Amino acid sequence: MIEDNYKAAARLIATTEEQTKLPVRIDWDDQLTFGAILRLSEVEWSKQLRISVNPKRKDIAYLVGSQCAVALRFFSQKETKHLVSKAGSVDKTINEFIQLGFNAEQAELYAKHYESGLGKQLRGMPSQIAISSWIYKNYPELRDNQKVYALTEAESAIPSLNVDSTQIPAWILNSHQAMNGAFALATDYLFTQNELFEPYKAKGLEGICIKLLDDVINSTPETTDTELVSLWLNRLELNDRFEWNTF
Repeated sequence: MIEDNYKAAARLIATTEEQTKLPVRIDWDDQLTFGAILRLSEVEWSKQLRISVNPKRKDIAYLVGSQCAVALRFFSQKETKHLVSKAGSVDKTINEFIQLGFNAEQAELYAKHYESGLGKQLRGMPSQIAISSWIYKNYPELRDNQKVYALTEAESAIPSLNVDSTQIPAWILNSHQAMNGAFALATDYLFTQNELFEPYKAKGLEGICIKLLDDVINSTPETTDTELVSLWLNRLELNDRFEWNTF
């Protein structure tokens, strides 16, 4: 049965359905460039929680479970804020790419791509770490698959440490590496190891990564995602680049 791919998440699925009063539905999308996504924009009209999952992944149970946790946080927090680039920030980033030697067309393409990507990472990473800790503690049946997920994600981020620093504005690259390092450090903590964080430590990122992770560790169940992200905005000195907006 197809449910066997995520049967370890059955208890968390049941919890999610009970607390949200909505059914959880899983579908497969082999076009996804990442693991899974919760289709929150559909909830109001579909009256269900649809989770799309890349069927090629080996961590499907945890992917399903983590998206259920996203749903639980969303419905408990009821936040409507969106993280967006501040007015003029993209233009500044375009000029930074031009100063690095790119022509205007390339600079605009890269500026929009990298700034948008950083914003998405900043919006999602703190809560992702909080969710991973919560699942590890409360749903031990998912730990084996969670480790597959965490190692896959952490190892795939290590090449970011070797990116040519003359090709990307420092504030983007440094922030990206620091957030990757915080996730690697969290993974090492959860699974009692130290090899994933070592490359970030060798790169001189230990201090900022520890502070980012401490912001999550010191949060409480009442700490909202926007509060966590705001802590990271301050920590990474990105308040001049991103802001909260309510649409």
